[in-house]
Amino acid sequence: MNDQEKFWLGNFGNNYTKRSFNQKTILNNKIFFSKIFNNKKVNSILELGANVGYNILALKKVFKKLKLITCIEINNFAYKKLLKIKGIDAINESLIKFQSKKKYELVFTKGVLIHINPSCLKTVYKMMGKNSSKYVLIAEYYNPTPVKIDYRRNKNKLFKRDFAKEFLHVNKNFKLLDYGFTYHKDIYPQDDLTWFLFKKKLS
Repeated sequence: MNDQEKFWLGNFGNNYTKRSFNQKTILNNKIFFSKIFNNKKVNSILELGANVGYNILALKKVFKKLKLITCIEINNFAYKKLLKIKGIDAINESLIKFQSKKKYELVFTKGVLIHINPSCLKTVYKMMGKNSSKYVLIAEYYNPTPVKIDYRRNKNKLFKRDFAKEFLHVNKNFKLLDYGFTYHKDIYPQDDLTWFLFKKKLS
């Protein structure tokens, strides 16, 4: 287990879960996902780094007929809250180690890849592409070149880079479908995330 995984598994991850969200987050996330998917259909979802499930609760409002939802969360405190959401399969595991034979129409991260040890990103990209049958969504802090940012006075815990370019380099059977930016001063605010939606090419 690397330093970044230990960081989120421990007290920092617990405290982050306790302080970070409120019910308004679900509404903001619903608006966020509705704009991205804009009448597209999705029946199954895999979220990597789900925390307590505010993304999934929003997506359940966007996609009314979800048949399969799997959430991966390394922090045990957050995982126990995930278990309270009906209709999802919650797994208490590092997303770096996650393996599945299942295919999902949407595999996504939102504010998660920025906290992954850069040496493990290629493994994660491969897993995301392998487990997606249709879409991959990456919503993260963007920088054209890799940089390290101190995260709440903690070093080597936040990394900005061009995740989209790297994902496509690893998964050549995907194409960039759309992208955009979310602003923290919006009416329905998000972090200043840049999102990229990929679609699997027809074979």
